[in-house]
Amino acid sequence: MSFSPSGRPGPWRLRGRPQQYEVVLGADAMADDMESRVPSALLCWHLNHWLTYARSTLLEMYEALGGHVPRGVSSLERSRHDERIRERLVRGFELGELVAREVDEPVGAWFWPEVPEPLRPESWTPRPEPVEEEVFPDAIRQAETLKRAAEQGVPFCEECERRRTQREAA
Repeated sequence: MSFSPSGRPGPWRLRGRPQQYEVVLGADAMADDMESRVPSALLCWHLNHWLTYARSTLLEMYEALGGHVPRGVSSLERSRHDERIRERLVRGFELGELVAREVDEPVGAWFWPEVPEPLRPESWTPRPEPVEEEVFPDAIRQAETLKRAAEQGVPFCEECERRRTQREAA
């Protein structure tokens, strides 16, 4: 359950169709919130949707109003309890026990980042010329290594290995 700085339950955030709402207990609502207060009829219209998609938030609000949420009910009992929860929340909004106000950021709004500064082109520098390396830097040493490996019977390639196995088989 979420708690306000005063130690009371709330505020709760609920997503409406075009807007996002913040709901607080009527006792926690400030005088300046009265101007941005959302009409209870609009909130009651959203309750069926919220019972499906924001159920835990509505259950917290119901408990904050003094209701008791039964746990482990069957699906048949759940619809009856949902109707009771909905009626209590409607009454809470209409009596001012729950107060909702619009949050400044609309739902699903994308705020584009500030335009970045244009890239400054770097000064042109010529590419360094490629250094030509020898294919076999030390041919004599490579030849000695290959001879030593051949004497030890190490194959250098698939063809050499195939010839060696043919010779041994013959």
